[in-house]
Amino acid sequence: MAFETQQPAASVPAPAAGQAPGAAVHILDYWQIFYSRKEIVIAVALLLILSGIVITRRMPQVYASMATIEVQRETPNVALYGSAIARYDPIFLRSQFEIIKSNPVLEQVVDGGDNLADVLGLAYGYKANETAADNRLRVIELIKRRTTLSIRRDTDLIDIEVRLDKPEGEAAKYAQIVANSIAEVFRDHVRRRNMADVEEALSSLSSEIASLGREISEKENELSSFRELHQITITSSGDYGAEALRRIIADQTAKANQATIEAEIKKTRYERVVGLTTAEAAASLPILVPESAQFLAKPVSEKQEFELQMAALKQADFGDNHPKVVQTRALLETVEATIAEKVESIKSGVKQAWEQAQTEADLYKSQLQALEEQERSISSGPAIEYERLQKDLDSLKKRRTALQTRLDDERVNLKMPKTSVRIIDRAKIEPRPVSPNFALNVTLSVVAGLLFGVLLAFFVEYLDTTVKNVEDVEKWLQANVIGIIPQKMRALNDPNVRAKHSEVYRVLRMNLKSSKALGAGKVVVFTSASAGEGKSMTSFNTAWVCAEVGEKVLLVDADLHRPRQHRTLGVPLEPGLANVVVGEAALDDAIVKTEQPNLDFLPAGSIDSSSIYGLMDTDEMSDLVAKARERYDRVIVDAPPMIGISDTAQLTRLGDGVVLVIQHRKYPRALCKRAKDNIISMGGNFLGVVLNNVNSAHDSSSYYYEHQYYYYYYTQDSSGRTRRTRRASTHHHGSAGDDAGKKE
Repeated sequence: MAFETQQPAASVPAPAAGQAPGAAVHILDYWQIFYSRKEIVIAVALLLILSGIVITRRMPQVYASMATIEVQRETPNVALYGSAIARYDPIFLRSQFEIIKSNPVLEQVVDGGDNLADVLGLAYGYKANETAADNRLRVIELIKRRTTLSIRRDTDLIDIEVRLDKPEGEAAKYAQIVANSIAEVFRDHVRRRNMADVEEALSSLSSEIASLGREISEKENELSSFRELHQITITSSGDYGAEALRRIIADQTAKANQATIEAEIKKTRYERVVGLTTAEAAASLPILVPESAQFLAKPVSEKQEFELQMAALKQADFGDNHPKVVQTRALLETVEATIAEKVESIKSGVKQAWEQAQTEADLYKSQLQALEEQERSISSGPAIEYERLQKDLDSLKKRRTALQTRLDDERVNLKMPKTSVRIIDRAKIEPRPVSPNFALNVTLSVVAGLLFGVLLAFFVEYLDTTVKNVEDVEKWLQANVIGIIPQKMRALNDPNVRAKHSEVYRVLRMNLKSSKALGAGKVVVFTSASAGEGKSMTSFNTAWVCAEVGEKVLLVDADLHRPRQHRTLGVPLEPGLANVVVGEAALDDAIVKTEQPNLDFLPAGSIDSSSIYGLMDTDEMSDLVAKARERYDRVIVDAPPMIGISDTAQLTRLGDGVVLVIQHRKYPRALCKRAKDNIISMGGNFLGVVLNNVNSAHDSSSYYYEHQYYYYYYTQDSSGRTRRTRRASTHHHGSAGDDAGKKE
């Protein structure tokens, strides 16, 4: 008997220090979605790239030409009255943008000597369909749209860029003509506008000066007549009889206010001092009346000294009649009397100071009242009116003098050369078009294609409700995955089959053998949710690998509706299972020996199609399964799909375990969940799920079988000697130790 051993799979390296496993898996999940849908990404990217190339090729060639001008507020080239300071003013420059693209400027550009209205109107199709006036307006709007203005950072320079794609072959030339024309017309426009503004302002200023002259003449006549009428004598140019008296009143008012403030301060001081006791006054007077400190300092100091002596004598237990105590007490009383006398004297002095200050304030007030009466008497006469007229006349003369000075200055300024707009760089003919930018457009197409491709891939993935990986099986079906079968698998009896393909079925066999749910059961039913999920291939190859390791295996094709196993083995369809159940053939006659010594095969058989329904739910079928269980180590049943076929329900009850084969990314999760629930509800012993046809190059399930390792197996040569061979294989989830040490 052949037997095999397997070395334990190499351990998977642990994550690097500091690596976040959760984050790594999260990124891997996104990468797997992208990788599994890479065809969509590539298709969308190629579509957008090709579209970008085609559109770019069909876009008209645009030529640009740029003139650069310097724009400043108008200042004389020679500063007559101090240096002229030009400051960067972005708001001023933005205002110039609007002037440059204004209709008055562009109208002069179009109406210039380059015949732009006819040339551009004809090139863009305006002239042929519209009147001359409308054509002119359309060309002006065209130039406005095709002109771009920009400020060079932190400078007074403005770039005027014009882009044209017509006329054919001359677009670069006319872009240069328009750019230079705009710069020149704007320069001349600003110069004329500033000159007109200044001349208009000077005219208004001259008119104002003439008007002031007439007012001055009228005011002088009025003043002369008033003086003659009232016989007013002027003592000086600034005194009309009341001015000197007003100065005296102002001085007297200040003195009266000062005297009143001092009287109030001394009154407040007296009111605070008069209510103090002798002891309080002795402590507070040096602060309230600083000049009293020199009178109280010595007696207060002596009092404190005698009080300390008295305290010391009492502490020494001297009696009240002790000579020292009596002497010290007498001295203390003398000092206190002195302090009281000085305090009263200071209080009296404070009162006298207040009374004196109050008398002085009253005197100033009475004098001020007399002066104010005298001033009112003088001011109520014609002098005040004459003074008002004179002031009005002086004010008019000052205004006329100021305006005349300004007029003279501006006339001189007007004659000085000025520059506010300079053309720094004239536009040149650029031989290369600036648009379309082929490299940029293709780059943007690539970026947009990849972006939309990725978004579409994730959107399709979001809409895809099929079973995509092991996690989907565990999450949505709440079932274990006992096998993962990659794409492009062949039947193991195919001469072109690769040796490593059998390893995935060895994993499945080992997981079935180790299943606690199956236990010692022998009959395993393979079914699927619907047709085309690969259950027939899976059941055949599982039976084959079981036979390879020495188990006596019977493969039963129970899918009477779509039998396939007889084609895989190249044997007749009948007699078979259906013929045995209906009694047309014996079991031993229907069983076929295969090229694998330990594998027998029971075909599906063939009877009248109207009679196949219900065959599985018969005593004959139950007896057949019981006989197979007694004769064989393993019975593999290829059953019909669960959904839509009633026979499968009986087969799930007859078998010792049921395996649900789910094709990767084919049917919705809900359909697979329903199939699994039907197996359980029909009383079947559900063992788990085989995830079939997994694209190992696309999906995250590939890590279950991508790790390479070596295992040893034993064969016998023609002479009967046993030979050990090492074979490179693929590590699968759950395959470590498969049949390790088993010998049959």
